[in-house]
Amino acid sequence: MSHVRENNRVLLVEADDSIQRIVAYHLKKAGFEPDMVETGEAAIARTEPPPACAVVDLMIPGTSGMEVLKHFREHFPQVPVIAMAGRGEAADGLTAIRSGAFDYVTKPLDIGAFVATVSAAVRAGHSLRQPVGNFPGLRDTQWIGQSPSARILRETAAALGATQADVLISGPEGSGKRLFARMLHHVSGRSRGPLVPVQCASMSGEALEVELFGRATDVVPGGDEEGRRMGRVQMADGGTLMLLDVDEIPLAQQALILELLQNRWIQRRDTGVSVPLNVRVMATTRSDLRAKVEAKEFREDLFYRLNALTVKIPSLVERIEDLPYLSGIFLQRLAMVRSGEIPQISAAAAKVLKGHSWPGNIRELEAVLESAYASSVGGEIRTSDLPARLLRPIHPTHLVQSGVSVPYVGGMSMEAVEKLAVQQTLDLCRGNKAAAARILNVTEKTVYNKLARLGLKDTASDLPFTAKKRGRKPGRKVV
Repeated sequence: MSHVRENNRVLLVEADDSIQRIVAYHLKKAGFEPDMVETGEAAIARTEPPPACAVVDLMIPGTSGMEVLKHFREHFPQVPVIAMAGRGEAADGLTAIRSGAFDYVTKPLDIGAFVATVSAAVRAGHSLRQPVGNFPGLRDTQWIGQSPSARILRETAAALGATQADVLISGPEGSGKRLFARMLHHVSGRSRGPLVPVQCASMSGEALEVELFGRATDVVPGGDEEGRRMGRVQMADGGTLMLLDVDEIPLAQQALILELLQNRWIQRRDTGVSVPLNVRVMATTRSDLRAKVEAKEFREDLFYRLNALTVKIPSLVERIEDLPYLSGIFLQRLAMVRSGEIPQISAAAAKVLKGHSWPGNIRELEAVLESAYASSVGGEIRTSDLPARLLRPIHPTHLVQSGVSVPYVGGMSMEAVEKLAVQQTLDLCRGNKAAAARILNVTEKTVYNKLARLGLKDTASDLPFTAKKRGRKPGRKVV
């Protein structure tokens, strides 16, 4: 089967040779092919053949970084461009995103975050360049598959794309919530505006607030705007703000999100100035928000504001008939990145894949196929190429450690592991929450909260926990 050969070349447009050396080292270490140029003219001359991704310093001499970005957008729109701005130049990064940049980074570089951004950009670029003729789902707004669930999601995206309403996207970890949000943005009237993601689970409340709404910096030579770090909410003006894992936002910052949704403006705390915004909000969650509301971990008014339009992304098991399409596109991408042939999946291996429980959903499938691709020979993936855990007949599988049989949790999401630990500990303690809390090394209140958030059964009653009974009766002694 023929396919377009793809390279992993990352074009870095940067005049500082020390930054060039550092970036080249880490890009090579991550499996990329760095290609360094110092000027905008040299970058434009080096666009044939187009790279997998371009990283452009906005302050390069000669032809400006914005001109290089414009050249890519006009002639190579499939190539993601990452803008690189100096400290205190976030406004330039915002301008670049509005002009079509994939994302922006600031100097001095956080190398780990930089390489992660490059990896995400390269993956996005490869997706844009996939031939779609053999994968019917890709012809309709990039959602792969022919299952009823996939068709409904495509129709839902088309319907919601015609509106300006905020959307809550729920579903298990690894099911494709971010992919659906990107698809919805690209079929909406805001597709020419920026799509700005914010990972809410990875930051403390204060750091998240700065990331979302910005803050004043120490440098204010020319006025308020030059002395501000631009927040991602303002970066999304005219486009879409994507709040990933909105269920992890602390209560104090939830109030600010509610204010944004209700008023479409933000108020700068340092100056008191109100800034109007034209932004659509998409939020993703893998938790049951209603249960978090009952556990007093999520604002009820924000829940109802977000819950007006909800899209549920099914697990991979719920759309298992799409597995051949998903497997095909993942293997095609791997072949392109590694300049190899697209392997076939043997009938026996396909049976194993179809029978797996897929606790990690589509993300787990992608990881499994990447591992199998690396070990396959002769253009075919066999059962021997699959991870050993997929070949075990019992789910969940168990290992023996120190003479004790314990659950095997490889491939399970962190939420699934947490759910397993809490439920089994409660079973062991016969429903005694205080005893379970001591074993888990958490407070008793935390156990009650986790029962509600994870949708677990209260072992004492064998009914789903609703967070209505909390704490102990006065005078009750725990033994």
